[in-house]
Amino acid sequence: MGFEVNTYPYYDEATGGLRFDAMLDAIDKLPAKSVVLLHACCHNPTGVDLDQAHWVKIIDVLQKRDLLPFVDMAYQGFGSGLDDDTFAVRELARRGVPACIANSFSKNYSLYGEGCGGLHVICDDAAEADRVLGQLTSAVRANYSNPPTHGAKIVTHVLNTPGLKQSWEKELASMCQRIARMRQAIHDGLKDHVRGEMLTRYIKQRGMFTYTGLVADQADRLKEEFGVYILRSGRMCVAGLNDSNVQIVADAIGKVLASR
Repeated sequence: MGFEVNTYPYYDEATGGLRFDAMLDAIDKLPAKSVVLLHACCHNPTGVDLDQAHWVKIIDVLQKRDLLPFVDMAYQGFGSGLDDDTFAVRELARRGVPACIANSFSKNYSLYGEGCGGLHVICDDAAEADRVLGQLTSAVRANYSNPPTHGAKIVTHVLNTPGLKQSWEKELASMCQRIARMRQAIHDGLKDHVRGEMLTRYIKQRGMFTYTGLVADQADRLKEEFGVYILRSGRMCVAGLNDSNVQIVADAIGKVLASR
């Protein structure tokens, strides 16, 4: 699209946490009208999220610098729950900050491959909203014209049927709790092997993915010696764990770390 793409500091490899001060400082130096891509919750790939206090400070800077946040909300419901995971979006709307928000139903409705989600644009007034809609309509027409409808019809039906919506919310909450339980189990299983940030990251980070802090050769050892597969970046899919295999994975990670 002709945009110059840059990056800002985010993940702290040393602690498995957030480089918030460096992130905030970088955003505070951006030229007005810059687009800032942010992840609403369950950061992919790191699992490291901004908390509510962080979001308030970030939004302060966005307003002050006249920046346009583009918020990616792909994992709503897998962090702290449907409502809590929308804090950033609702705070932007409450404060009237112009913003683009993209949400996906691929994960929380298990509708992979259906292209199902939405793009929301917070505008200053109805006239601006009409102009934005016109631009979006032109872009849609040029890019894909007619999106898949099957997934959208499923989501629409569920959200507009009270019993189905309640069932979906209950199942999504149980998945959120299961992921948290797997994180706690990994944490508990590693207590005898590691301390500090290498341990606490499993319960501090949120969502489906976690940066374990393991390096490429350690990921290779996990695969070759224990049959445990993670990416060579150290990224683990926590949602792939269950009550039957989580202790095996924790033991394998512990043995690899012990011989580092």
